[in-house]
Amino acid sequence: MQRAEYEAHLARRRYEAVDLDNRLVAAELERRWEEKLCQLYETQEARTHFLAAQDTSDGLSAEMREQFLHLSETLPSLWHGDRLTNAQKKELLRCLISHVIVKRGEPGRVALKIVWVSGHYSIREAWQPTRWLRDLPNYDELVERIEELWREGLTDTQIAAQLTGEGFRSAHSKMVTPATVGKLRLKYGWRCLPSRCCPDLEMEGYVTVAQLAARLGTYRQWIYKQIHSEWIDHGDVIRHPKYNAFLIRDDP
Repeated sequence: MQRAEYEAHLARRRYEAVDLDNRLVAAELERRWEEKLCQLYETQEARTHFLAAQDTSDGLSAEMREQFLHLSETLPSLWHGDRLTNAQKKELLRCLISHVIVKRGEPGRVALKIVWVSGHYSIREAWQPTRWLRDLPNYDELVERIEELWREGLTDTQIAAQLTGEGFRSAHSKMVTPATVGKLRLKYGWRCLPSRCCPDLEMEGYVTVAQLAARLGTYRQWIYKQIHSEWIDHGDVIRHPKYNAFLIRDDP
């Protein structure tokens, strides 16, 4: 019905806006208007027959019927109860919401205006995934917070959990992942280099990655690869309690 009424209204406006001196165009628009009016009348008639053929019983108990009659007062208890299925809840929302206006603002956020059938409206803000991390609206704050937590000695996993708890998000996720933290940390050069940044890493019976690389005449990256691929047994590797750097048991 709404679509048929809209198309008839649009056809009438087009006809009224045309210059009547242009008879051919006016005649064509008038013909289209009459066609939309016929479709509207057919739709109205079909709707009337459809409603007349429907079963008048709604299958509701007296208690639920009373709740619907006083819906504004009983909706919270009805909604949170277990009587309505998800499909019924969606149908109920469709009856209560007139339309929703979505306005894209700064990257990562959209403003929602929910207009109810009563004419009132609710304003909400929703999160939207961004293509790049740098497009996040609080990107600079996120980077600054990662540096603060890294200097406190937290691991990437701990930093990610802390940032998620504080309301930060990744570009494609509603939570900050350790991979995101590691990517930003390495981008800004916040690496834990035991031989340069942490002079007090010495622990009896253990050597740092840099020390082991120097003994073997290889690169630190190669040592890290052996640790992550488990060629160096996990039982021979620990994390420094303060700096979280790898330490390997000093054994030939």
